[in-house]
Amino acid sequence: MTTKLIQVFLSQTQTPGPGIYEVSGDETGTLYCTCPGFKGRSTCKHSRFVKSRIDSNNGTYPLEISSRATEEDAAKAKKSSKDFREFVIKYGRIEVY
Repeated sequence: MTTKLIQVFLSQTQTPGPGIYEVSGDETGTLYCTCPGFKGRSTCKHSRFVKSRIDSNNGTYPLEISSRATEEDAAKAKKSSKDFREFVIKYGRIEVY
C-alpha cells in the first residue's frame, strides 16, 4: 500500500538522543511513524498528534507550508508521493515535539 508523508517532527526527547521522525498515512487512513516507539506499539506521540489534528479539522491534516513555496512547487508535489514528500520536507513546518 502506498503511503504519503503528512508531517515531519524534530524530537528532542527520544533515546538515545534527538531525532527526525516522519508520520505518513495510507489510503485507509492508517498512520505510520518512523520513531522507535511506534514500532513496538503501532502508536506514538507523533501519530497521536497527527490524528488529533486530522480529527479536529474534519478529516484533513492542516499542513502549514512556507510562503517560499510557489504554485509550480505545489503543482509538482501533486505528481507523486515522492514529489509530495520532497515538498513537505522542503516547505512544510517541522513540528518540535
